[in-house]
Amino acid sequence: MNEGRSGFAGKIALLHTVRLPLWVSLGIAAALLFVYVSQHMAVKQAEARWAEEKTAFVAAAQKRTTDALDLAERQFAQALSWAVRGEMLRNNLDQVDQFFTEIVRMPGYKLALLVQPDGKVAVSTNRRHVGEAASGLLPATLLDAADIAAVSDGGARWLAIPVMGLNSRIGTVVLRIERTDPLAGL
Repeated sequence: MNEGRSGFAGKIALLHTVRLPLWVSLGIAAALLFVYVSQHMAVKQAEARWAEEKTAFVAAAQKRTTDALDLAERQFAQALSWAVRGEMLRNNLDQVDQFFTEIVRMPGYKLALLVQPDGKVAVSTNRRHVGEAASGLLPATLLDAADIAAVSDGGARWLAIPVMGLNSRIGTVVLRIERTDPLAGL
């Protein structure tokens, strides 16, 4: 009986010296591998979720920025329309030319035109266009717009601003604007 215990104790001792540390080491390695894989998957899921949220945020910010710029353009166009109207009623096209010269000095503004009701360019920041038919310079739909209108054309924007007299249109101010994306690179 004593031998049975010593044989059993010897087997347990052998198990402790060889197999138990091996099994414990394998168990710890498997647990570490499980933790690493699960954390790696969690990080990948978080990165994917973050990328989706970033895309949605940038899209929303671009929309808000575009809407704000459109509103600012419309407000600027309305004020410019009244200023040009006043000078046209006084037949002071030199002052309109000065307005346009200052406008194209602002970032993004490339061309300013005053088109008469007959479709001819009366004032332009590019002197070659004076006297030309406006229909060859810009989208035709702009000259017929009843209200402030904008048309995008290959990265540039055409803004048409009708100038109204007492009861009829006395001209149309047309601006060519090349906006840069303020959120580029996000």
